[in-house]
Amino acid sequence: MRIAIFGKPGSGKGTQAALVSRRFGLVHLSSGEILRAQIRDRTPLGDQVREYVQRGEIGPERLITSAILGYMDRMGLGGGFVLDGFPRTLYQARELDAAFPIDICILLSVDDTVILDRISNRLTCTGCGSVYGDRSDESVRSGKCGRCGSMLAVREDDRPESIEKRLELFGREVRPVIEHYAESGKLIEIDGSLPENVVFSRMLESLEPLVSRSRQTDGDDCT
Repeated sequence: MRIAIFGKPGSGKGTQAALVSRRFGLVHLSSGEILRAQIRDRTPLGDQVREYVQRGEIGPERLITSAILGYMDRMGLGGGFVLDGFPRTLYQARELDAAFPIDICILLSVDDTVILDRISNRLTCTGCGSVYGDRSDESVRSGKCGRCGSMLAVREDDRPESIEKRLELFGREVRPVIEHYAESGKLIEIDGSLPENVVFSRMLESLEPLVSRSRQTDGDDCT
């Protein structure tokens, strides 16, 4: 089963993608994490991408597309995955459709005011990239990641001026992608402003029948 989760920055798509991947045993592919790893490792791609990330921009679509799809191909991940943060343009959607066609897309709808409040209150681990949005969390109080022990900080693209740019980019570039999948009958929309467990429950209601059918079909193909 190939699933893509869409939403504005701070909509919770990364959290929900991780929950879905664990629930169904699918690989969680975060474009942001792949690119940030490249930046941390000072790879040639990372050096090219760094300046765009620091400005809160997406970066050249062909560069990002090649990196993401190339990674998926090298790792042999076409059989099943949960994507978050990709595709972000119609070009990327069409390239993804050609290489690894998506079965279902989920849009987490959240108002901009909620997004701004969420992102302005979150910290990111400088080591492993884990995100902390609950200021009462022990890791947030200590300033150190509970997973790897690295320091927590506000990402450059989580600062107010960058958030506004990212929301503007979402409306301009990602909306057409959402419409693309809606027209193909593959889009499910869920209120992402609800509590995390409620959002996940609603996602499961939509996904479980589809994943079950997909696995039955895969089993039939092997007989």
